Amino acid sequence: MTLDKISAIFSAFNPQLNILSSERLHSGLSNDNFLVRTGNCAYLLKCYRDHWPQVGLAAQATFATQQVCPAPMWTDKANRLAIFEYIEGDIAQGSYTAKLINKLVRLHQHTVSTEPMDIKYELDYYRNSALYQSYQQTVEASLEYIYSQPRDDGFCHNDLVKENIIANSSGMYLIDFEYAKSNDVYFDLAALVVSFELNLKQKMALLNTYQCCLSQGHPFNFSIEKLKHYQVVFLVLCICWYHERGVKEKVEILDKQLAYLIK
Repeated sequence: MTLDKISAIFSAFNPQLNILSSERLHSGLSNDNFLVRTGNCAYLLKCYRDHWPQVGLAAQATFATQQVCPAPMWTDKANRLAIFEYIEGDIAQGSYTAKLINKLVRLHQHTVSTEPMDIKYELDYYRNSALYQSYQQTVEASLEYIYSQPRDDGFCHNDLVKENIIANSSGMYLIDFEYAKSNDVYFDLAALVVSFELNLKQKMALLNTYQCCLSQGHPFNFSIEKLKHYQVVFLVLCICWYHERGVKEKVEILDKQLAYLIK
C-alpha cells in the first residue's frame, strides 16, 4: 500500500493529521498491517483479508477502556479497514503475568454470547491433508475426551499466541481479536501453555492463577488433563495453519511440542 493511499484513508479518519511515516508490519500472516506515525501519535492500520470481525471489534472497543487491548478508533466495513491506537512494546517473551491472566478472565466473562467456536469444524478444514492425517488418531482421542468433560464457556480470544500479546513497561496487552467469540476458556489457556512452553508445574500454576482471578462463586472445572487435550487440538490447528502458509520453522517448533506432549 502506497503512502498516498494510506494518507487518503487517514484523511477519512481525521483530515487534520499529518502523517510522518508508515511502515508495513510483517508479524501478522492473516492481514496487512501498517504502523503509521503522526506528530504525536502512532496508529495501527489493519486491512482485513478474509472477514470483517464485527464481534472482535466490538469486544476491543469495550475492553480498551479497561486497558486490556488497544482501542479501535475508526472503521470502514465496506473496504475492510480499521485504525487502532498503536501500543508501543514488544512481543511477549519469558512468561505471562498475573495481571495478564486477570485481563483474560475479564475477557472470558464478557457478557456477549455468540455462536460458539466449533473445534472439530476448524480441524476438519485440514482433514484431507497428509499432515493432518498423521495426527488424526491423536486428535480424535483428544476431541472425544474434550466432549466428555463439562464445558467452561466464556468469550475467548481464540488466537492467544505470543505474537498477539504485547508487553511494555505498563504491562501486557492483547491484540488481534479477529477470531474472538464464545468458546471453552481452556482453548485460550492451552494457547498460553503452548506459546510460553509451560511445563507441568507451570501449567498447574496457570490454572491456580486463573481460578484465583475469577469472581467469587464463578464455576471453573480445574483439570490438568482437560488442558492437555486442548493443547493437542490447539497444536494441531497451529501446525496445519503454519504449514499451509509455508512457515516451516513454526511447524518444526510446534511439532516437537506435540511429540513431547503425547509421548
